[in-house]
Amino acid sequence: MVVVLAIAALWLWRRPVSKGPRLYVAVITLGYWLVTTSLGAYVLATPLSHGMPRLTSRDQARDAQAIVVLGGGAFTVRVGAESGGVLTASSLLRALEAKRVIEIVGAPIVIASGGIPRPDRDVRPESEMLRDMLVKLGVAPSAIIEESQSTTTYTQAQAVTALLRERHIDRIVLVTSQTHMRRSLAVFRAAGFDPVPSVAPLRSEQSMPPPPLLPNVESLGLSDDAVYEYAAFVYYWARGYLRSSSQ
Repeated sequence: MVVVLAIAALWLWRRPVSKGPRLYVAVITLGYWLVTTSLGAYVLATPLSHGMPRLTSRDQARDAQAIVVLGGGAFTVRVGAESGGVLTASSLLRALEAKRVIEIVGAPIVIASGGIPRPDRDVRPESEMLRDMLVKLGVAPSAIIEESQSTTTYTQAQAVTALLRERHIDRIVLVTSQTHMRRSLAVFRAAGFDPVPSVAPLRSEQSMPPPPLLPNVESLGLSDDAVYEYAAFVYYWARGYLRSSSQ
């Protein structure tokens, strides 16, 4: 937003009587309003989430031997020698979805994946908090394996597939958010796995969706996630993360 406004200010300064900068500001304002509405967020997120299923039966799991749940962020703090943290709403929804899938599939192994993406800000890996939540939901602690070294989706795929190969596991159910699933599947497939996807819901199932044209924080967050995913897809494609090493 700072860059966008700086461009507008510079343009107005250089062309004070021109309609161009005024039209530019109007378009930016309209666009920003749109992405803060549920309608705008839906338009942005649908290409990412379309066709991404939610597992509903044991047969769909294709005899999966493990369930992998990818962390979606956490808030952590330190005071003196003590530290603590909580999962973001996205991570919490993924943990709840993983528990639902576990009840359907009955897989003996659950991998909770997520390290410390921002060492300057975070003090505990996401995997610890995912594990704590899964245990609280009734998953046996002995069934959970933590992957706490990864910092990106790409490194999650690399670290998780290494854990799977060590245990001779080749069939998994992958749990993550709707907007994140398409990129996650791509990097896992490039690493040699073909997971069965099961997307977590966007919000609590008891929550009513916001009005379609009323700006709200939830829709702005979803739009932000979607824009991030589009940018990440371009970056991953450019780096070759979406192609297998044999290609």
